[in-house]
Amino acid sequence: MRTTDHTLDLTLTGTLPAASRQTGLMGVLKSVWRLLRSRNAIGSLHDLDDHQLLDMGLCRHEVREALTSSFFEDPGRHLTRASRNRANTFYRNARLD
Repeated sequence: MRTTDHTLDLTLTGTLPAASRQTGLMGVLKSVWRLLRSRNAIGSLHDLDDHQLLDMGLCRHEVREALTSSFFEDPGRHLTRASRNRANTFYRNARLD
């Protein structure tokens, strides 16, 4: 009969292998790059007039609020939420008429 020894290697020093550190660093860099690209794209929404923004379900002040939000908060989510809230309000009021 053959048995296999299984050992559990626990390192309590809290150091990560080099590959894990690189993967974590790349993930952070990708997130920051994505946030910067998103802010740049949302910044170009200032070139649109109010009617075009309203077609997307947005107001100028919502675009301004998204750009002045915290750096690590995704401004695209802020605009998506604002647009959905506007659509929900519109359809909720349309049902009452």
